[in-house]
Parts: sequence; structure tokens; C-alpha cells
Amino acid sequence: MKKVIIAALISLTSFQAFSQEKINTYTSEYFKGKEYEIAASKGKKEGEYTYYLDAYSRDSSIKKITLSIDSDDLLDFRESLNQAKEKYISWSKTAEEHNVSELDKTMKDIKFKSAVAFLYGSKWQFDFSVNYIFRAKLIDNQMHLIIQNKRELVSSSNQFMKSDGFLLVFESEQEINDFISKLDIQQVISHFNKKNSKEDLFQ
Repeated sequence: MKKVIIAALISLTSFQAFSQEKINTYTSEYFKGKEYEIAASKGKKEGEYTYYLDAYSRDSSIKKITLSIDSDDLLDFRESLNQAKEKYISWSKTAEEHNVSELDKTMKDIKFKSAVAFLYGSKWQFDFSVNYIFRAKLIDNQMHLIIQNKRELVSSSNQFMKSDGFLLVFESEQEINDFISKLDIQQVISHFNKKNSKEDLFQ
């Protein structure tokens, strides 16, 4: 238990120190074109990075939710997204061909688990085990891909601090593709290489 608390404090301190840097943004048309930030930080070992993806908060008391994905898990996340996209395309076609107007179905064979979710209400909290589920839902006769937490999020330091969690919502194949294209480790490597090159000018 002590190790978990220590790890939590280290992660929280690192997050609050803003060691992460903005890499890109993505837009959710479902949330009226709201723009969300994609950031990253360097790990202790060479070639290690962590992604930080801002997401929509399902809980009005939580002002911000940020999903943390290590570079070691990035390929798995991209693969899950691609699998969900293919099912999204297939189910969209089937719904159109058969005049289906109501659908809200979980893609049970597609799963992902991230290391941590950061939640900000009045102060930062975090959940160290976040399981994702992928859903297809018809909204106003348009198919949407929805990614959300499987269970409610619970603060690791306060079991009474809970959140309904997050949503990532995509309205089209193009929107999904745009999001996946921005989860590119080469963009992160290039960003930090450029930063290091500028810092080297002032040795």
C-alpha cells in the first residue's frame, strides 16, 4: 500500500510540474467542435515517452480529465482504435442497408487499459487502473464511435472521490483517422529533438 501511495505522489508531482508538453490537438465535432490537447513527456530511459490525452468529463464536478498512455502501450491503443474503426464502418453500413434507426452496442472484443487517468476538481486526483470500452451508437441517424471508462473512476488517495469518467466521441471515419494520425510517436520524438537542439545552442 505504501508503494502505491509513493508512486501516486511521484506521478502527481510530475504531472503538476507540467513536465508534459503540448504536441498536438484533436477536435470533437460531437462536442460542438471543442478542441482537446494532446501532450507528452519524456521518460527516464531513452526512447520512453508518455502521452497525455485530454478528454470530455462526464461529471460536472470534474473540470478536467487527462488520460495517460505510455509509449509501450501506444501501439496497442492504436490497434484497438483501428479495430473499432473497422467495426464502426461495418456496423454503419449494416445499419444503413437495413434501415436501423436505434443502436447502442458495445464492441465486446475490443478493449484497452491505460496506466492512469488524472482528474481535476478542486485539486488533482488520479485512478491507476482505467479500463476502456468501445461502443457504437446511432445518434440522430448518424453512427458514433464512443470510447469511455468501463467502471467509474475512483481516486487512489480518497475512495470517496469518484467520477463518472470520460468520453471520446467520433462522428465519422475521417474524425477517427485524424485522431489516430496524431498518436504518432515520431511526432513526439521530433518535438523533443527540436527542443534539445535549441537548448544545445546555449551551452
